[in-house]
Amino acid sequence: MSDRFATLLSCIDGRIQRPLDEWARRHLDVEYLDTITEPGPEAVLATTGEARLDALLAKVRVSQRAHGSATLVVAAHSDCAGNPVSLTEHHRQLRAGLSRLAGRLPGTHLLAVHAGRCGHRCWTPELVAEVTPPESGP
Repeated sequence: MSDRFATLLSCIDGRIQRPLDEWARRHLDVEYLDTITEPGPEAVLATTGEARLDALLAKVRVSQRAHGSATLVVAAHSDCAGNPVSLTEHHRQLRAGLSRLAGRLPGTHLLAVHAGRCGHRCWTPELVAEVTPPESGP
């Protein structure tokens, strides 16, 4: 695993960018975080068709090839305009998205994170699920 880079797939919402960046850098002990944004990414990963999923995965693979990132963090958040669902549904979608990604990103450490509100301008990321699919065979 690269000790310098990880990849973050998060919502476009600017309110959560810094808290997620700080959480990922601390939790993963990386120097850089390649960030891909998409409104409600957990819903996209859990429910979208193959073409849209392939487009997101192409961006993840750029980070993997160019920077050696072997970790992908998928992040959701409370009060999301792109995916206005309950906390329970965010968590379900995050887990479903990781399951779907596991078969497409062998050997990639996958984490699902949800950033909840903790006050005005305050967000607390929490780990929801973590998976490391085995490397693909020959």
